[in-house]
Amino acid sequence: MKEYGTDTLIIIKLNKIMNNIRSYLIRLNIACNEKCSFCNVTQETEPNFKEKSIFEILFLVKQIIKREGKKDIKISLSGGEPLLRKDIELIVLGIKKLGVNSIEMQTNASLLFNDRAEKLIKNGINKFFISFHSHKQEIFENYVGLKGIFPKVVSNIKNLGKYKNIEVILNPVISKKNYKELKDYFDFVKEEFPFVKYISLSFIQPHGKAKKNINLMLDYETINKDLFGILDYVYNLGFVVNNPYCGLPICIMGWDKYNVNCIEVIENKMLIDSGIIKKDNNKIYIKECEKCIYKGLCNGIWKEYKELYGSKGINCINSY
Repeated sequence: MKEYGTDTLIIIKLNKIMNNIRSYLIRLNIACNEKCSFCNVTQETEPNFKEKSIFEILFLVKQIIKREGKKDIKISLSGGEPLLRKDIELIVLGIKKLGVNSIEMQTNASLLFNDRAEKLIKNGINKFFISFHSHKQEIFENYVGLKGIFPKVVSNIKNLGKYKNIEVILNPVISKKNYKELKDYFDFVKEEFPFVKYISLSFIQPHGKAKKNINLMLDYETINKDLFGILDYVYNLGFVVNNPYCGLPICIMGWDKYNVNCIEVIENKMLIDSGIIKKDNNKIYIKECEKCIYKGLCNGIWKEYKELYGSKGINCINSY
């Protein structure tokens, strides 16, 4: 049995939500122009990170293609903020010329101005994974630590709607600061960004800056009490929502009903089918997890959650 660590380059094999192709994450930098108090990717969390040159990045992509034996893969370019790299357009073009047809950029969209978006799309980007944490300017700007940036971000996201065959995924990170407005957030997205169909619903991941601001993390009991039913509401609006690694245990907020959209379930099923053992050093099972039918598919709870809240809100699921 091959051991599969969380630090591996392979991130996840996604289901039909993300077109059923294997996805690889390449971190281009650590630097960011925003100052999010919950950021989990910092120089502190990535002390050995060294920014790769364009040549090193393209060599890595070649190795991925060789390893897969095909070009039917997705390359996801992440940061920090990838748009801070002056050579980002050339990086994208180089990956496209290698034959990769699915290239995603993870960005906060504050620097995704019209002319830059057009060039990136022309060079090969066809997916944007955008951090958009609140529809309210005050909350959003408090979240990212920059005054006056909200209108720019909204304008830049709206601009993407004019491009055909471009997929935009929004990634709100939910905490004590914005969870009460979540229903209105989805209404706003439906109205202002009608071309957006996909939402990756993240919650605070207690690492990096977030660990220093751990009290931003919601307890699961509050989430179940105040947000249960929100998934039904969102799906009725026509969105497809997934539960990412930095989302919630399956027993929280009704995710068991939508377990096919839980990334941990998708990933763990793939690994089990491949005979691979996965180690997750960030999450644990507690007593309440032992008899849950999703143990092994769900990775459990953050270690830091247990330290802060114990088992509060965790429910064993006995049947599908």
